[in-house]
Amino acid sequence: MAAIPDDKVQEVRDRVDIVDLIGRYVELRRAGQNWKGLCPFHGERTPSFNVNPARKGYKCFGCGAGGDALRFVMELEGKSFPEAVRKLAEIYGVSLPVDLSSPRAPSTEKDDAYALTALATRTWQAILEGGPEGETGRAYVRARGIDDEVVASFRLGYAPAPSEAGWDRLARAIVEHKLSLPMAERLGLVGKSEKSGQYYDKLRGRLIFPVIAPGGEVVAFSGRIVPPHDAPQQRDGDLVPTPKYVNSPESLLYSKGKTLFGLHAARPALSATRRAVLVEGNLDVVRLHQWGYKEAIAPLGTALTADQAKLLARFCDQVVMAFDGDSAGKKAAWSALPLLLEVDLDVRMVLLQDGEDPDSIGPARMASLLLRPETALVEMMKRMAQSAGDAVDARARALDRILPLVARAPRESQRQLYADRAAELFDLPPARVEAALRQLSRPDQKPPPKPQAPARPQENSRNIRSTTPSDVPVSAAVRPLPLPAGQSQLAMLLVDVPHLATVAERSGALEWIRDERLAPIARAVIEGARRGEHPGMSELLTLVEPDAQPQVHDKIFAGEYRSTSDPQTELTMLLQRCELEALESEISAFPHRIRELQARGLYEEAVSLQQQSLQTQRRLAELSDPRRRPEPQPN
Repeated sequence: MAAIPDDKVQEVRDRVDIVDLIGRYVELRRAGQNWKGLCPFHGERTPSFNVNPARKGYKCFGCGAGGDALRFVMELEGKSFPEAVRKLAEIYGVSLPVDLSSPRAPSTEKDDAYALTALATRTWQAILEGGPEGETGRAYVRARGIDDEVVASFRLGYAPAPSEAGWDRLARAIVEHKLSLPMAERLGLVGKSEKSGQYYDKLRGRLIFPVIAPGGEVVAFSGRIVPPHDAPQQRDGDLVPTPKYVNSPESLLYSKGKTLFGLHAARPALSATRRAVLVEGNLDVVRLHQWGYKEAIAPLGTALTADQAKLLARFCDQVVMAFDGDSAGKKAAWSALPLLLEVDLDVRMVLLQDGEDPDSIGPARMASLLLRPETALVEMMKRMAQSAGDAVDARARALDRILPLVARAPRESQRQLYADRAAELFDLPPARVEAALRQLSRPDQKPPPKPQAPARPQENSRNIRSTTPSDVPVSAAVRPLPLPAGQSQLAMLLVDVPHLATVAERSGALEWIRDERLAPIARAVIEGARRGEHPGMSELLTLVEPDAQPQVHDKIFAGEYRSTSDPQTELTMLLQRCELEALESEISAFPHRIRELQARGLYEEAVSLQQQSLQTQRRLAELSDPRRRPEPQPN
C-alpha cells in the first residue's frame, strides 16, 4: 500500500478532538485543564489516566501508557499505523487520497474484514428499510413495537430467507463489491457448500443486530429468527428446532468475551447516570433504550466475563442486573455477581418472576423496579436463606456458597457489612461468620508466589518497542539515564512558550541544551519559530530515540511552564542553571583527569588543569551567589 502523505497524517492529528476520541472508550471527567478517567490499558479503581487537550495527548501515571490519538487507537484496538490514520480520518472528516482510502486498494486483513462488516450492515439495513425482500422483517419490527429511531441508532437490518431472496443475497453483494468471500466465511457471514463449492448466506430469515465497537465500527452480528422462519427444520429425517439467535464467531475483529452489546449507544447515558442496566438479550437492550433507559447493555449471548466486568467499570459505578426470571436468568446473575463485585461496582438487581423478561413486563413495571433495585448480594443471601429453611445441612451449603462471594468484595468495609448481614439472615453469631470469611482469605491457603524481578514499566511494552530480549532479567536491562534537570526545564520552557524561542536562541540556549534526547526538541522549536510554526507533541517525539520517548513525552505532557507569568525571568534563571550544571559536571571530572596526568608523569599539564579547576570552581561560586538571581521582569 502506498504510504499516507505526511501532510495528511498531520492533518488527521490536528483535526482529532482527543477528549472526544478517548471519551468513546473511557468515561472522562474534567480535572483543571486536563481530563481524567480509569486507564483502559490496566485495571485500576482510582483514576490515574490523564488526557491533555492542549497537547492532544494522554498519559497514565499508573502503568505508564502514553502518546497521541494515533498511538491510542493503535494500542487499544491493535491497529497498524495506516489503519489508525484511516480510522481517525473517517471519524474527523479528513479526506485521504482515493487509492489510500478505497476498500478496493491493497489492504490489510483487518481492512478487508471491516469493509465486509460495513457492506453487510448497509445491505441488511437497506433491506429492512424498504427492500422488497424485507417485508417480513418490517412486519416483525412493527409487531414488536420497535420505533424508527431505535432501528437507526442500533443500525438494525434484516437478512432475508431463501424464499425471499435466494440463498446468497449477501454473497452476491460481496462479489459485486469485489470483496473477499473467504474472509467473509471467516467472519461467519457466508458458508461454502461442500457439494457445489458455492457460497451461501449464514444469516437467513433473521433480524440483524450489528455489534458496534466504541469507535463506531461494526465488528460482528447477532441474528434473531423472525416468524414464520422459526419453524423446526428437517435435518437427516428429524425435526430440529431453529436456533433463536445465531451469532458471529470470534474473529480478528471480535472477541465476544470482551465486547458488550449496546455500549456504543449507551455511552452518553452511562456518563450521565454512572449506572448500567445489564440485561440478557439484544432485544431487551433495544426495548429498554426505547423506553428511555439508554444505559442498557447486554453481554452478547454468553455469561458475563471478567473482561466485560472491567469494561463496565470504566464507564459506571453501579450495575443493575435485570436478567430474565427463569432458571437461566438466575444462573446468569449468580455467575455475573462475583465478577462485578471484584471490580468494585455497586451491584443491584431487579426481581423478575419466572417467565418474565425485561421486554415483556412493560415500561411502567420496569420503571418501578429500576427506581429501587435491591442490593444484589443481600438479595441472593435472602433467597438462599429462605430456600434453605431450618435444615442445618442446607443452611451450611447455602452459607458456603455465599461467603466466597463476600470474599470477592475488594474493600474491607464491604466485606464486614456483608458478613454482618449474612450472620443476621442465617441466624449465626457474627464472630462465626467473620472467622469463616477470614479462613477463605488466609494467605497461607495459596502457595507463595515465586520470586521474580519487578515488572518492566508497561509503557515500554505498550508504547515503545523494547530492544531488550525478553529473556534478559530486568535488572540486566539498560535503563535510560535521568534527563538533566536544567536542560530539561529549558527545553520544556521553549515548548510551552514558543514565542520565547527567538530570544532564547540569541541568549545561547542551544549551547546549553546538550543532551541528545533534548537538543533535537529545542532545535525543532527554534527552527519552527523562525517559520512562524509551533511543532506539536507528536512531531517532537519523532525526533527522539524510541527508548527515550517515554521520558520526553512525560515532560512535554506535564506543561510545566504553560501558565508562567514571567517567561523571560524563567529563561534567564534556566540558562544560569544549565551553566551551573555544566560547571558542576566539569568540576567532578577534574580530579580523575589530574590523577591520570600525574600517573603518566605529565606534571605541568596536571598543574595547568588544577588551575582550570580552581577557575571553574570560582565561576560556579559566583553563579551560585543568590544576589545574582534575576529580578522578575515587569509585565
